[in-house]
Amino acid sequence: MNHLDYIIVFGFLALTFYVGSFFYRWIGSTDDFYVAGRKLTPFILAAVLTATNVNLYSFVGQAGIAYKHGISILWQTWTGNMALVFSGLFVLPILRRLRIKTIPEFLEMRYSKGVRTFVAVLWVFRLAFWLGVISYTAAIAAQPITGLHSFTAWILIFSVIAIIYTTLGGMWSVAFTDVMQFVFMMAGALVVLPLAMSQVGWWPQLVAQLPAESLTLVTQAGTYNWKFILAIFLLGIEWACVDQGLLQRAFGAENTKTVARGLVLAGIITTPFALLWNIPGLASRVLYPGLENADMAVPTLLANLLPNVVLGFVVCGLISSHLSTISGNLNGVATIFASDIYERVLNRKATDRDVLRIARIVTAITGIAMIVFAYLVPKLGGAVNAYLTIIAIMDMPLFVVAILYGLLWKRANWQGAIGGYAAGAVAGIIGTFWYELDFNTTTFISAGFALVFTPVISLLTSVPDPEKVHPIWSARRTSEEELRTNNVYHILPRTAPGRVSLSILVFGLLVFLVGVFLGSEGAAEASFIAVAGMILYFVGGLGRAYTN
Repeated sequence: MNHLDYIIVFGFLALTFYVGSFFYRWIGSTDDFYVAGRKLTPFILAAVLTATNVNLYSFVGQAGIAYKHGISILWQTWTGNMALVFSGLFVLPILRRLRIKTIPEFLEMRYSKGVRTFVAVLWVFRLAFWLGVISYTAAIAAQPITGLHSFTAWILIFSVIAIIYTTLGGMWSVAFTDVMQFVFMMAGALVVLPLAMSQVGWWPQLVAQLPAESLTLVTQAGTYNWKFILAIFLLGIEWACVDQGLLQRAFGAENTKTVARGLVLAGIITTPFALLWNIPGLASRVLYPGLENADMAVPTLLANLLPNVVLGFVVCGLISSHLSTISGNLNGVATIFASDIYERVLNRKATDRDVLRIARIVTAITGIAMIVFAYLVPKLGGAVNAYLTIIAIMDMPLFVVAILYGLLWKRANWQGAIGGYAAGAVAGIIGTFWYELDFNTTTFISAGFALVFTPVISLLTSVPDPEKVHPIWSARRTSEEELRTNNVYHILPRTAPGRVSLSILVFGLLVFLVGVFLGSEGAAEASFIAVAGMILYFVGGLGRAYTN
């Protein structure tokens, strides 16, 4: 980068800081800080969710896996997008009707205050670690691109801006900077792909210079094989249903119908964009074979291929993807701590002003913890491995307890919830660090233990209070707010177009699963069938979101 590139980058950072800080004056209550007053429209929600889900973890971590193992890492994004559709159509409408701000708040409604506090404490650390992962990827990417080889300097440059404007403006700052950053991010990605492909001789030459298995989407063997696709699909559903950084935005939607449409649109929009960072990772393998650190694949590509000025704008796009994810998750951690721990446990007499002040303090403290965690990522094998390790252990048990049993089985109680979550997490820790099992196996083990222990413990202990369960079951139906505003959304469609769309979605899911299982047999047509099923699934989901 030359001086002009630096001017472009720091000008962009100044603009982001100004826009983010501007919304300080919009914050009059905790609802404004947490969920933007619940006024986000479908387009803004879709853009915000897309900007959050596409980050430097994708451009550095996933592209590095594509460089080393092949294109099958695409399924981490694609199955996550399928999960967004599922959650938007069937799960998030229920949670939006309950007008909650966090998943721990839902856990108190469904189980008890103890479950809420238990999960809230764990997830403050879980989200802070995730922020450390993406901060690590940002610093790794910036060094070869810019020529400033200081990990600490880039961690501070990227982090401090997001910390300040999120502390000041909360979700309003997150939402509007996300929309702006989404435009920069997509523009930068669209520049990189054709430049990379032109250097390798476009698609025919890329195919000719790579091992055949590198371009197989559903593989029989290897780390990212058909079992990985099933595991990451389950974790994608979990993520789309209980991830605080994502849900924080969804809870800011203006109504239930907006939640459904926003999540479906975000899932579909992001799907083709996944090619924008994975294919450059493959191209980098051809152009720069033998990189010691695979996470350097795309940064090396950018540093060597992009002319000055263009490089400055592309770096702005990469920074955008990073800042959008940091700001949203910082806001999520602050909301969990202030709403679920401070207000409910530490100071039950806190005023709205007190809670807002604590939320801002926690945002700043979490930012500092994020910087510390960034230094731990290399010790866990890089960005992707570090992230997959954490979610395999912690995330699936929460999904089992909160969504599967919380929404589908009335007999589940607070003892079963805590016991099931703890059993799943401990089993995951033992499997990962004692038996050194891979991510795929650990995911199934942690989920399996939670699935078994939750009902067993629940049946051996007291029956839950029906008064606590009733509001959750009532939220499956349309709410008074929907009827009053004439924005009714039915989880199970009432019209013929809605039923047809739902049938297409279910059929697409079955076709996708058939393709994945054919991959276990090494069938040549497995990849085509899986992708065709995914496309049908999206078509059905889009139709379902816009019909009743």
